[in-house]
Amino acid sequence: MKRDLIVIGGGPGGLMAARTAVEDGLKVLLVERKRNITEINRACTRSFYTHLLSPAPGVDSEMGQPYHDGYIEPVSVEIGPEKTRFHFAVPGFSIDYAGPLRPYLNWVSISPGGHQILGYKPNDRPWGFYFDKEAFATQLLASAEKAGVEVWPETTGIAAENTRDGVRVQVRKKSGEETLEARAAIAADGLESRIVESLGINQMRQGLGSVQFAFVHYVMEGIETGLPESSWLTWSIPSLNPFSFPGIGAACINMWADNMNTLGTLTVGKLSPETVLDKFMQHPRWSAMFRHARIVKKEAMGMSGTMLGPVKEPVTGNVVIVGDAGAPVESWIQGAVASGYMAAKAVKKELGGQKGYPEYAAWWHKAFYFNNPDYLKMVGMGFSRPLSRLCTDEDMDFLYSLFQGRLGIPEMMVARNLRLIQASRPELYEKLTRS
Repeated sequence: MKRDLIVIGGGPGGLMAARTAVEDGLKVLLVERKRNITEINRACTRSFYTHLLSPAPGVDSEMGQPYHDGYIEPVSVEIGPEKTRFHFAVPGFSIDYAGPLRPYLNWVSISPGGHQILGYKPNDRPWGFYFDKEAFATQLLASAEKAGVEVWPETTGIAAENTRDGVRVQVRKKSGEETLEARAAIAADGLESRIVESLGINQMRQGLGSVQFAFVHYVMEGIETGLPESSWLTWSIPSLNPFSFPGIGAACINMWADNMNTLGTLTVGKLSPETVLDKFMQHPRWSAMFRHARIVKKEAMGMSGTMLGPVKEPVTGNVVIVGDAGAPVESWIQGAVASGYMAAKAVKKELGGQKGYPEYAAWWHKAFYFNNPDYLKMVGMGFSRPLSRLCTDEDMDFLYSLFQGRLGIPEMMVARNLRLIQASRPELYEKLTRS
């Protein structure tokens, strides 16, 4: 065969896999459906999490947000005068990044009237960093091509088939469809992966329920929050959005670098995200933040249909699955990069006669929180979020006023202090306890 490895998908996971494999001496082809591989139009927070990672349910000692979802192995960030290094301790590699960076030092949940609950202990240790995903991908692509990766843009991976000697991958280009052969393949084509579907793997995944949601954010200049810098801000305003997903709320502001921020929201069903965002910018209490702001770009993502659980066996024959292709929703950027690296190392071992695939599968099961049985409970809590559905704006102001300035998760604080609520607002207590 002409190639050792075909990588389907040119996101962070696919780029990392291709670069790692070619540096290990393999002949690699990467195919990506987009013309401009590094252009990002999908809504993404561009966050590199460091201390909002926890392998156990509940509340970490340093923060209040139950941020269990993707990659949970320890990572760190080393900031130098000319470049930054992202360190991945368990896989044992580092990757350079030269681009804008901004630390996240706090996380604030806000009621309609302005009462605040802290989601992260205020200190000098960031819980994560904003970084420019397009710059990151551009640098990763350049290093992959320099190392010798063959790249085909505007090429969609349609299906994969295991053969006695390797794999066949069917692709679609402008000129038509073509069947490629290699000794192995890596599926890095994201959520709703065509490669995963073609292998019949989705039939074995657990259904987590029917979902219909849309997430939209506006990339904006000139937002003036008047609130602490280097923050992640979320508002719980039931009258604007009765569905408030953890970490997003009715609306959220994610502070980027270079005077850029995002204003975003997630909605369920037929409620338009744009409607929520536009109403928030006109809200009597909060409209002043947008007096001098302008929208630079709109980005979106969504899901409609049955949400599938994680891929339990991330290797099928000679096809290895990485990143979001095997996740319920997200593996996070660092999860995609780590799995791309580990998958490439596994392929190298297998082609050299060693047992790389079992090692990769064992790592996959431990490295992502979505493989933890408690993840299903977290999904149920996240998609029910009773406070925003049961409460009015006035109720929410009252509840937040009870815990003003304290560290914690609003839902957990309410659940643990129902007697306090009963004494002051018996009718609200009844609503909450009936849920």
